Amino acid sequence: MASASANTTSKILLPTGIWETSAKASRVATDDATIGDDGAGDPSVKAESAALPANKRGRKGHAKSRRGCFNCKRARIKCKENRPSCDYCAHRNLICKWPGIHVQLGTPTFTPAPPPSPRSSSIPKVVFFEGPKINTQDFKLFHHFIESAYPHQPIQSDSVWKHEIPSISSNHDYLLHGMLALAAFDLAEHYPDSSKQLYYSAISHRVQAIKSLKAAISSGLNTFEQGNAMLATCSTLIFQSAFIDDGLTEFMAFLRGTVAVGIQMGMSRMHILFENLFGDKDVEIKDSAMKLAALVNPVLVGAALRSLEKIRPLCKSGVEIEVYGLLLSTARSLVTSSRDGYMELRKVYAAFSYTMQQTNFQEFISPANKVCQLLQAHFLALQLTMTPVAKTEPEGHRKGTTKDGVTARWFASLHRDIPEELKEYYEWTLWVEYEVKQNRVFNGVVKTEMEEVFQ
Repeated sequence: MASASANTTSKILLPTGIWETSAKASRVATDDATIGDDGAGDPSVKAESAALPANKRGRKGHAKSRRGCFNCKRARIKCKENRPSCDYCAHRNLICKWPGIHVQLGTPTFTPAPPPSPRSSSIPKVVFFEGPKINTQDFKLFHHFIESAYPHQPIQSDSVWKHEIPSISSNHDYLLHGMLALAAFDLAEHYPDSSKQLYYSAISHRVQAIKSLKAAISSGLNTFEQGNAMLATCSTLIFQSAFIDDGLTEFMAFLRGTVAVGIQMGMSRMHILFENLFGDKDVEIKDSAMKLAALVNPVLVGAALRSLEKIRPLCKSGVEIEVYGLLLSTARSLVTSSRDGYMELRKVYAAFSYTMQQTNFQEFISPANKVCQLLQAHFLALQLTMTPVAKTEPEGHRKGTTKDGVTARWFASLHRDIPEELKEYYEWTLWVEYEVKQNRVFNGVVKTEMEEVFQ
């Protein structure tokens, strides 16, 4: 990769259409919400009296770092506040630890009054902190995100999600709204009685996150913190897509956005907090567990292969043939090895995440391309049958709180208004949707009386 100074503004070129949202989402309105740390404090040390001789004056006091690390506070020096390790700690190989997150609710701060005048009093002037403000519901959502609703990927990134990301959210509206939206979606999924209100709140925060992120990206990527805030926001938007009926297209688009931001950070030599976000480190960590994964039910695999073989003559364009080949290779690999099938599925993700040209990607997600819609349905059905494999994680890794088979809601838009001449090609994907709704397919179990249909 070409390199550039980290201080140089980097323009991020993202695929068009990534930041579009549904019309119904834009109609929902809610209070703006931001979260942050305490405001700036008073100077820590006053200068000695000006009457003292210059050679007897005390040393100038250090500037306090309200949001600095504990080591800098202990050394009474100003912390540079760069994460994950400040300059002072990095130079001395110290463990850089930070104060906890504080939520500020319009707390007033006091500043010294100007010199008295005949028309003024000596009472200190009260200046209200105009920083982050949140309402009660948003505070609960923020807490829920940190406790359990943060994304469970990349692997071994729990500490980043629980500490570093929340600590910078007050500086980036798009990140904060992305966090609140994901927390609201997660709560709506687990508490049906309050789901309607929570869903509206989630959509509203999602719209604000996308709008704010789009504006930030248009201004360019300037700092390490900003880049990581953008990556974290894209991750929250990706995970939110699982809760939206027509979220498959946005899911794929935000994956491309994540890669685009990561590339720009790499070119500017910016450190990425999520160490396992790119590359194959996650595969290395999961490999031993993947080798022990059980085979997917052969009835499911056989049905997938027959359905894919049936649609082969429909694939004409380059992108159709490319995606078809990747799906067929994935299904064939599942016959003998769940691990091999998982590795082939990663190639499908790689295709629409970064290897596919933008024009081909636009063709692939276009609702007007009926063959690509059919391929998307097969991708989704194949992935759902592989859920037991994809969920294989090393011991001790936190699993997501999302219910199994939640992405089956993406079938809603794919199976809507199927052309009469293509219905026979959707037979298998319609069956998978039905079985998932009955809580069966994603657990590797097939309803006994249905097995004969695909044998």
